[in-house]
Amino acid sequence: METDQRSSITCANCGSAEVHMGEMRSAFWQDDRLVVVEGIPVLVCGACAEQFYDDATVVGLDLLRGDGFPAERARAELRVPVFSFAAIARVKSEV
Repeated sequence: METDQRSSITCANCGSAEVHMGEMRSAFWQDDRLVVVEGIPVLVCGACAEQFYDDATVVGLDLLRGDGFPAERARAELRVPVFSFAAIARVKSEV
């Protein structure tokens, strides 16, 4: 994104013009698979910390999702623990 374009962007949440570029990672569900995408360009509001994507980033994420997040393009794999909320709630109610 060009600097000139970035300077005209205002935060949709609070209206501040203190918007700068950053990077984030996000998790997405693809059917029964959870995938993580790192290095996503994000616009960050310096006033309220709202994060949002520009149009090119949205298109890139849509294309990746449309391809089904192919495993052969993954940079790495993570093991993710899965918890049961009902089991946690039951333990808390017994205390």
